[in-house]
Amino acid sequence: MCLSDRVPPTELRQNGGVPTAPAPDDLLMDHEVRISPLRMILRVVVGIVVLGSFGVWMYALSGAARQAPPDELDSTRALIEANEAGEAYTEVDGLPAYAERAERICQATIDNLPDASRATSGPERAEQIRLANAQLSDMILQLRGLPVASERDDTLRNLFLDDWEVLISDRDRYADAVEVDPSAIFTLTAVADNERLERRLTRFARTNLMLPCGAPADV
Repeated sequence: MCLSDRVPPTELRQNGGVPTAPAPDDLLMDHEVRISPLRMILRVVVGIVVLGSFGVWMYALSGAARQAPPDELDSTRALIEANEAGEAYTEVDGLPAYAERAERICQATIDNLPDASRATSGPERAEQIRLANAQLSDMILQLRGLPVASERDDTLRNLFLDDWEVLISDRDRYADAVEVDPSAIFTLTAVADNERLERRLTRFARTNLMLPCGAPADV
């Protein structure tokens, strides 16, 4: 039989002849049709996870991820950068950074506060609190007297210490209350942004590497 007498494969299929293998395009279409909705959802989820991970790394490597907290002192930032570079940092008077000196002052004060567990009556507890408040007031005076690196630092430092004075006023009020009623509850003045006063004090102290200057836990 000559080549011209051969029946094309398409005619064999139409005439019930021997079936032939589907063309590559037919295989691709069959494969696409068999993709289940669950598999499609999994593909979308995996894609989202990959893009999310990429976004996190992009943020971590960007300048936005390295921005200093708004309540970080310029002095603290300079101290951190100096430590990272293996260098020393001093304030304008040539002495250690504000945070380092403040930490020492606060730690010494907190270590010497009266022990509340030793009070046996309301009046005795009230006397302890008043003694502690006098020590804390002296601590605030010392912190206000330390030199700072900039006018911005002076503003932030004074706002922080103003909050401290509010806390001492609350403690004074509590001393008056517990002197009469040993079961009196210590309450704090409300501050802006719905943040508790003692948390704001501790946040500033932690941000500026002087954690002992946060709110004490003696009441």
